[in-house]
Amino acid sequence: MKHIFKSAVVSLAVVASLTLTNTETLAAGSYYYNGMTDYNASKAYPKTKRISNNDVQIKHIANAYKGKYKAVGRISNKDGWKGRGKDSMGTGTVIGPYTLITNAHVIDDAKGAAANPKYITFDLNRDGKAKTYTFHATKVVKVPQVDVALVYTKEKLTNYTQALPLASNSQINNLTYNRNLYSVGYPWQNGDNTKSYWSKLKFIQKSSNGTELQTKDKFRAGASGSVMVDGNYRIYGLRTYGYNLWGTSPYNYAKVEMAGGEALNGSTGSFVRSHIR
Repeated sequence: MKHIFKSAVVSLAVVASLTLTNTETLAAGSYYYNGMTDYNASKAYPKTKRISNNDVQIKHIANAYKGKYKAVGRISNKDGWKGRGKDSMGTGTVIGPYTLITNAHVIDDAKGAAANPKYITFDLNRDGKAKTYTFHATKVVKVPQVDVALVYTKEKLTNYTQALPLASNSQINNLTYNRNLYSVGYPWQNGDNTKSYWSKLKFIQKSSNGTELQTKDKFRAGASGSVMVDGNYRIYGLRTYGYNLWGTSPYNYAKVEMAGGEALNGSTGSFVRSHIR
């Protein structure tokens, strides 16, 4: 049974109205984050601190539609943690003709169960008010035991963009300290979460159970579900949690931009690959 650890601050897009302290953990539903245990976080901290904050980046990217990041878009869940009719949101990425990948907490309702697909839409490569195409969910599949979900769409996604491939088990498992990874997502920036931002992050370590990638990353609320890719756009994992959601936290883990997320290796990767439609 999954539980939430209480010794860290979780990074979800769901915490906008909640007050955080350095001892609270907040999440939608019952997702376990091995990387946020005291053991893993304390091991990651000195490694993360060793890398300058200037070596990780976040910047607005207005022309993502010109490249492979066109596969990324903004997910709106109108029956999410905010309540029915309100825009609970996150980031999703096209991985198959009719398949998106994101964090499960992005598509959950307020009780932690998958929302009815009729409330979920995907704006491909949105940037502010500029929208290319809007896709409508027909089914949601949550990957067992992890904060990962697949969203199937009515419209064929690959008529409009190329799907991004998953990295292999060996590529994910052989990540080394300080390796560059990249992402595009919809973080809260300047009072807005509708614009796309490119990020460069650093791999720190795998969590002790091997299912998560711990990173140094200027991860902000709204970027939940965004993929971590290499220079060849292969997907290694999903950005899921962090300690500095609003960029102002005074706590040690936040000041060095500790973060992490679900890896797409092992049983998680196998499940995802076998359910791409």
